[in-house]
Order: sequence, then C-alpha cells, then structure tokens
Amino acid sequence: MKLAVLKRRVERGEQLVEGRLQQTREEYGALRAQWREAWTPARILAAGLVSGFVAGSSQPKRALRRLGKLGKVAGDPRWLRLISSMTGLLGSIQAMVAAATARKAAETADTAAEEAAETAEDAGAGGRAPPPPDDSGGGGAPAASAEPEAVPPSDRRKPDQRWDTQPSPAEAATEMSER
Repeated sequence: MKLAVLKRRVERGEQLVEGRLQQTREEYGALRAQWREAWTPARILAAGLVSGFVAGSSQPKRALRRLGKLGKVAGDPRWLRLISSMTGLLGSIQAMVAAATARKAAETADTAAEEAAETAEDAGAGGRAPPPPDDSGGGGAPAASAEPEAVPPSDRRKPDQRWDTQPSPAEAATEMSER
C-alpha cells in the first residue's frame, strides 16, 4: 500500500472516532436529561418505600451479620482509621487552599492600598487633587468629594480619629438615608 492511501485511511478513522464521540456525548446528554425528568417526587417516595420494605423483610439480622464478617475480614479498625485519617487530610488540604487564597487576597489588598496612598500623596504634592469626572452632563461646578483620604499602610492599625467624635446631625441623617 502507498503512504497516501494509509494516510487517508487514518484520517477517515479519526473522523469516524470524532463523530462517534460527538454522538455519544449527545446521547448521554439526552439520557441524563430524561433520567432526571423521570425521577418525580412520587417516584422517589415509591422507590424509598419499596426498598425499605425489601430491606425490612429480607432478614436484616443476617445481612448485618454478613456485613460484620466483611468488616472483620478487612480489618475493620484499620479501615476506620484509614477513612478518618483521609477525612482529616482532605480537611487540612481544604484549609491550606483557603489560607493561600486569603493570603493572596490580603496581598492584593495591601498592594491596592499602597497604590491608593501613593496616588493620594502625588495628588496632594501637586496642590489640589483633580476633580472627579462629572457624569451629570451639566457644565456646573464639581461637587465636593465626601470620600475620606486614604490611610497610609503604616498607619492602618492606628484608630481613625474621625470616629472618635459623634458625627454631625447632617452626616448622621445622610448615613441613615443611605441605608
């Protein structure tokens, strides 16, 4: 056989396999959807009642004894210890992943705070901060910004002096209306 003929056969075989895979995925999706639609609440209750009746009427003591023998054969305390240690291992892995995620989030927040502090310092060094863009479309004077200045990262743990005194009645009313 020539190489070109073999190459065509291989390409045709690959196309056939890809087509079969696509058909299998489509059929599996349809089967899965039909399976989920078939399990109505009434059918779930009926299946539970039937399986409970079968389990209760089929000599449960003998079945439990057989399960106990399987546990003894498999060395049941060892299996229980293995299962409990694996559960602990999975829990510690999840905690480690959560801690790493929290650490990355904290680093991102620190970086953003440092950049905000630098921007505030640069704006303060130039005299006045540029006014925020006016979204109203009118050419009026920009409104005074009610945003507090950014706290430098080194002063983050110090209590904020703005919260040492009670707010003015206007500030309290504004805060209550924003909620």
